Amino acid sequence: MSELSDLTIKVAPREQTGRQACNKLRASGRIPAVFYGKQINKSYSIEDRAMRILLRKASGSSSLFRLLGEKGEDELVLIKDMQMDSIKDTITHIDFIQVNRGEDLQTKVPLTLLGEAEGVKTQGGILEALVNEVEIRCRPSNLPSQIELDISNLGLGENLQVKDLPVIEGVAYVAELDGMLVSCVGSAGGRSSAEDNEDGESEEVATDQESTEETQSSD
Repeated sequence: MSELSDLTIKVAPREQTGRQACNKLRASGRIPAVFYGKQINKSYSIEDRAMRILLRKASGSSSLFRLLGEKGEDELVLIKDMQMDSIKDTITHIDFIQVNRGEDLQTKVPLTLLGEAEGVKTQGGILEALVNEVEIRCRPSNLPSQIELDISNLGLGENLQVKDLPVIEGVAYVAELDGMLVSCVGSAGGRSSAEDNEDGESEEVATDQESTEETQSSD
């Protein structure tokens, strides 16, 4: 579960907005950010280095964070969106959404697969992970950093669905219970053999047709 007291980041008010102002902030080593909720919308900036350290400590961006302002602000938030510059490997902008203590929140957390599927290990199957996140609803204090799903017993031709996720106290899964998460499908070798067989059958049919046509021509 989230350790709320540890995942804190100091923010500074941002008076100027717009591309030029944001570029100046980034050049000075800070990240432009916005924080919003039902009745709140504020512009902040955050030290880039401090935010990166916090993200590593939180094991990603799906954890709860606390924003600490210069005027005593203390807000519980989730990262709604984080924009990256993949070429420079920098964070260019962050959107924080307000989380109200004592109220349920609905968000997505990473899905982590544990073990090696039996269908892959002994039957030559291929594992297909259909999702990498799970949508949940819970109180802020119950927010898990990830959902773990054991796939060890997954056989060839089988799948695991939302209903197969572990029961976690205080956490409810939002998606349909029959929503598919991961499956073990036939091997590439098996599909290749099937394709070869189909090609062989097609050739045989074509040969038979040619033979029939030649016979008819002779008659």
